[in-house]
Amino acid sequence: MEPEDTIHDVIVIGSGLAGLTAAHALKRHRIGVLLLEKDRDVGASWARRHPQLILNTHRALSSLPGLKYPAGTGAFPKRDSVVSHLQAFQRQHGFAIEFGVEARFVRQTEGLFAIETSAGLRRARYLIVATGRDAVPRKPRWHGLETFTGRIVQAADFGDAQDYAGTSVLVIGGGNSGFDLLNHLSRVDTTQVWFSLRRFPGVLPRRFGRLAVHRLSPLMALLPPSIVDRLIGWTQRRAFGDLSKYGFPSGPSDAATRLSKENVAIAVDDGAIAAVKRGRISVVPEVMAFGGSVVTLRDGRQLAPDVVLLALGYTSSLGDLLGDLDVLDKHGFPTGHGKQINNPVPGLWFVGMRPSLTSYFWEAKRESRSIARSIAAKLSKIRRD
Repeated sequence: MEPEDTIHDVIVIGSGLAGLTAAHALKRHRIGVLLLEKDRDVGASWARRHPQLILNTHRALSSLPGLKYPAGTGAFPKRDSVVSHLQAFQRQHGFAIEFGVEARFVRQTEGLFAIETSAGLRRARYLIVATGRDAVPRKPRWHGLETFTGRIVQAADFGDAQDYAGTSVLVIGGGNSGFDLLNHLSRVDTTQVWFSLRRFPGVLPRRFGRLAVHRLSPLMALLPPSIVDRLIGWTQRRAFGDLSKYGFPSGPSDAATRLSKENVAIAVDDGAIAAVKRGRISVVPEVMAFGGSVVTLRDGRQLAPDVVLLALGYTSSLGDLLGDLDVLDKHGFPTGHGKQINNPVPGLWFVGMRPSLTSYFWEAKRESRSIARSIAAKLSKIRRD
């Protein structure tokens, strides 16, 4: 057990892609770092995801610093390839990680961060939180939900797509998770799939002709969101045509604006919209209520699905961890990011907590390099003084 008077230069909470990237950036500045990981291995949270999972971001923009995927890896890596990539990175660098140690509460005293963990107290001069944003599925509040006699499954618990063969399924939510589920269900022999939408979705094709659309994202990230909105809208129209003919609600093309202001990731189509056009998937209005075996829609129609898949996004679990520090917005997400913009607690940073046009990997590299430079300068000043 670590002596409680030990003071680390930096502690990183989480050893996923963001935590490992932060540790690598610090290592390049010769800064010692301890990572706290509640799971028993690197990549455990990825390994728990459904077996069909494929990254929406291209391999070239979805790797850890200085490490390529093995030859033969697809342009959009699968779940197991990502897990192996994270584990290979840890083997290469050998970062100090305490596995099976859960960070429970953080307070700041006498210029240090004190982290209460399942293994005792850990203290550090600087703290980086890299726990990820997909922590707690959003809980719906529909009337009668508790009376529904069918199965209700959160997107995070989707499992094997083939398990839904021979069933009728209602997918609620037109974001990244909703389209991911539909892409896989489009290849399964279900009896019926309904897709409930409240507003026009921000969605792009995985490929436009032979072009992997995501390869253009670094260029898009340099443009104002309003310009990117128009470019995404044009791409949608060219790739999919007039989706209103298939029941999609009308609305503005504002995917990039919602990404920048609301942290809503842009969804990727890989078969779902083609299935809609073939009649395999039916687009329906938003859900208003549940009751017994039926689900009531805004237009009064009633459906009787065997399974309801909830893809309503996630909320943060940071409230319990950082509740005494004024660093979270009303949704429980950090107000400060990267360079500590709007962060009132000096020495505390967050990595990998918001989506971007590029990828979580790409954004984590950018944030981590900035943070490492800041910490290196602060430590240098401390040692000079």
